Amino acid sequence: MVSPGVVPGDLFGKLARAGADWYACYQETYNRDLFHRLRIDQSYRLRFESKKKAMESGLLVEDGLLAGVGENASDVAFSLKTISDLGVHQARVMSFVPQEGTPLGGRPGPPLERELKIIALLRLLMPDRLIPASLDVDGVKGLQARLGAGANVITSLIPPQLGYAGVAQSIRDIDDGCRTVQGVAPILRQMGLEVAPLEQYRLWIEDERKKLRRHFGKASAS
Repeated sequence: MVSPGVVPGDLFGKLARAGADWYACYQETYNRDLFHRLRIDQSYRLRFESKKKAMESGLLVEDGLLAGVGENASDVAFSLKTISDLGVHQARVMSFVPQEGTPLGGRPGPPLERELKIIALLRLLMPDRLIPASLDVDGVKGLQARLGAGANVITSLIPPQLGYAGVAQSIRDIDDGCRTVQGVAPILRQMGLEVAPLEQYRLWIEDERKKLRRHFGKASAS
């Protein structure tokens, strides 16, 4: 998965040929006014069109929303409908985590319930898509709730003791090994779930990329 932001359209084919399967580009919101307040001097249209160009080049696409930054229920509904219509392969929502020293540093984060409701709506709208439960907001303590709401992928796994950091929560649950496959597996077992085989994930990716090639009439880029 690559997440370079908006890039020239001819780069997507090069990324696919270099071995990338995924292009991640989060719109954060599909309320244009809110988008421009969050992403200063950035183009809403270019960010949206980049996801279409990536799929045309054979890349799977992940889109995402940020919860707790001034959106209302209508904004969420419109954003979810747009993401579903776009046909992305993985759709996420993450709660806003205020960062000290930034313009929104003093703003409170949203209640967990808001993120859980959006996960549940994503699952209802996109029953066959991947929906992440991120460890980057609440660490492992929030995993069970997110999986229970409808998430089926665990993201932000980070190996310990190597100096790697998270995004929203840069150090939470990392150096004690909780944010690893071994660290989350007991939580899955408690819920009656299990870690899917890697081969199952690889086959899913290849099947979805074949669908893209058939849809856009292009040969394999891999």
